[in-house]
Amino acid sequence: MLLLDTRLLIVTILFFGVIFVDYLRNKKLPLLSNKIFSGMLYLTAVNLVFNVLKIYSIVHVDQVTPAVSRFCNQVFYITLILVVVALYWYVEILGNQQKRAKSQKIIKRMLPFCLSVLMILFGNLEFYADNNQIYASGTMATTFELTILFYALLIIRSTYRLKDTIAKDNRLAIQGGMVLLIGSSLVQFFNLGLMLSSVAITLVILFIYLSFENPKEYLDEVTGSFNKRAFHLILDEKKEADKPLILISVVIDDLNRIQTMVGHDNTNHVLGVIGSKMNETFLSINPFLDKCVEPHVKLSRRQRRKMADHGFLASVYHTRSNVMTHLTELPLTCIEDQLARLSEVIREPITFDGYTVAVKAHIDVIFTAVYREQESCDEVYDMMNYMATRNQATRENNVHFLDEDVMAQKQRYDTIEAILRKAVESKGFFIVYQPIFHADTRCFQSAEALVRLSDTETIGFISPEEFIPIAEKKGLIMELGAIVFEKVCAFARKEALPERGIEYIEVNLSGIQCVHPDLPTQLTEIMKKYDIAPGFINLEITETALVESGEILQENMKRLRNMGCSFSMDDFGTGYSNLSRMAEVVYDLVKLDKSLIWPCFNDDNPKANAILESVIHMLSQLKVNIVAEGVETAEMADYLNNQGVTHLQGYYYSKPIDEDAYLNFLWAESGTFDPIEHVFETNRNSTGI
Repeated sequence: MLLLDTRLLIVTILFFGVIFVDYLRNKKLPLLSNKIFSGMLYLTAVNLVFNVLKIYSIVHVDQVTPAVSRFCNQVFYITLILVVVALYWYVEILGNQQKRAKSQKIIKRMLPFCLSVLMILFGNLEFYADNNQIYASGTMATTFELTILFYALLIIRSTYRLKDTIAKDNRLAIQGGMVLLIGSSLVQFFNLGLMLSSVAITLVILFIYLSFENPKEYLDEVTGSFNKRAFHLILDEKKEADKPLILISVVIDDLNRIQTMVGHDNTNHVLGVIGSKMNETFLSINPFLDKCVEPHVKLSRRQRRKMADHGFLASVYHTRSNVMTHLTELPLTCIEDQLARLSEVIREPITFDGYTVAVKAHIDVIFTAVYREQESCDEVYDMMNYMATRNQATRENNVHFLDEDVMAQKQRYDTIEAILRKAVESKGFFIVYQPIFHADTRCFQSAEALVRLSDTETIGFISPEEFIPIAEKKGLIMELGAIVFEKVCAFARKEALPERGIEYIEVNLSGIQCVHPDLPTQLTEIMKKYDIAPGFINLEITETALVESGEILQENMKRLRNMGCSFSMDDFGTGYSNLSRMAEVVYDLVKLDKSLIWPCFNDDNPKANAILESVIHMLSQLKVNIVAEGVETAEMADYLNNQGVTHLQGYYYSKPIDEDAYLNFLWAESGTFDPIEHVFETNRNSTGI
């Protein structure tokens, strides 16, 4: 009759084999916890082999010498204890977010294991078998059970201690597995059986594999590379170990263009090809390892393999929608040839399925040593994102290194973000107004409201060209827009601007504001709060925002126009100049950007006048009022007025001025304007945003 132990062993081996094969066939993340789990799998495999040999030696006692039988039992006991010990360190590493334990703790925790090994090597063991089970007794078996019990309790204690970093469901499952292991140890202790511990350990490994170490959890299905989660884990581990890394990121600058050209799925294929090219490039690391050592030093095969492993072979991560990243611990001198090769490779067109795609991409190189004093990898990842959006590939250069200038710019960016958040919270912005001259009435009947931000404690005046994009990226633009609009409405009501002859105030909308579904409701509530007629508000929308925003913008414009608001197309001539969209969307004003106007007064550009005059004629035919921005001289003003431009804005009339100065300006002008006698102070560095 087949022994019960044998049947249980067969089921356990089959169970474990499925896990082991699936684990081996997938790429594995080179985390410390992953390496420990790999060790657990290999130890379990050895344990199961010697379990078979142990049972065979007991059943066929007449064919196997006592020394061989004893050896098989010793290896079985020691490897099974090692699996439980490895499980303890796995929980510790996982709960401490890949942080390595101190030497003193390692020695303390490994001491019971060392003592148990001595007892197993020199202790006695007695066993016998019946038709159902194998029974064992002696100091060897007792030591085994007590050691298993000790580490199982230690694991349960660790899960409670690390409850803040190990998810509740995972923690409970590990604890349940340890309760099962303790129960099996007690059963074995009193019944003298040997098999239940292997079954319990296999079940625990299965859970860990499904919950923590399933390689598919770290793979990106889009590209076949490791995903962003895997990147954060490996970066955290390496930083915790205080190992300086080089991060090499390939950033596809024109991913949106590629997606428009070949579609979403094929764009994912392009990303996968980029990842494969990075793999192929850095897999060629071995021929260059000799550059990392002194010329007279010869590397052994083992040393070369170890250095190559530090290159994290095939470890490419999809860290952002348009970014693929490779990490290495090797110094730059070891990989400069691969970096130069990669720079050339990403310039080559990608051909697949009848498509040929020319990719515009650049490489960002970051040395994490400069971030050693930081507590997490968030700063590193933030810098990666900053460089990815800041840098661009050029014909001359597509490799960018993190240096002091970039770090200073990033520090300024972070400072502005902090100031911006504080200003949003405290409504610490101020509004300036740039008067607009109406040539037909020779009065300043409107003005453009412009937001300003200044911090006296740090960097002083901050251009809207800097803080508006940051507000858009950080999700602050709707709050900022509401603050600006409310300040304009409050000022208009307090100073009775309509009664002073002001027909309307222009307020800028960002592209993100334009497509927010709450925009009409937000603006309506503010106008009602200050009893401002919608007809007093003119909303400026950039030409680019119009083309990119689509139906949502048009719906918002329709709702606001039905209430009485008017609209301007801002910066005409700087964006897409999509004339067909102008026929679809009704504008009350079109603002000509200074880039269309200034070249007309440059002798080196004779075609500029023809372009500007054609644009003015076309807009006049569309019955649209025209506002010319950037008017700085009497010559400009006369020329534009003669061409039919009736609204003029620029430093020739006034720079953007604060509320008090604007009121004084209106009082001084008293509704008329004489260009010859008007004196103003210019500030060419101010911005018209």
